[in-house]
Amino acid sequence: MSQTHQTPKARRPRKFASQEHLSAEAVASFVDGELTPAATHRAKVHMVHCTECRGEVDRQRFAADRLRSDSEDIQAPSELVQKLTRIAVSCPAGPGAEDLDREPEGFLGKVDYLYRAVRRTRTR
Repeated sequence: MSQTHQTPKARRPRKFASQEHLSAEAVASFVDGELTPAATHRAKVHMVHCTECRGEVDRQRFAADRLRSDSEDIQAPSELVQKLTRIAVSCPAGPGAEDLDREPEGFLGKVDYLYRAVRRTRTR
């Protein structure tokens, strides 16, 4: 019986479709430690195989570290601050906590209440 020695095949980098990569929000949440343990595990497993997402996480970490260390030097443009202030002033007040337990008024209010309840149960 002769033994043939096979050399292992060189592994090619895995290709991922664009929808399989970590989203920008997932990358930011991963870097900030805001993902659930299960989501963190999935992200880590994905990054073992995906150099693109690993690079994105590295860039996000660098940016976060830079913002933390240079926060006194970073200033928002005054025009942006003014626009955000105008938006905050022009927005009507939302419902308060006391409004959440109140029964909806009128037919459309009841339809809206029912619609929101159905959506909440579907997303859970």
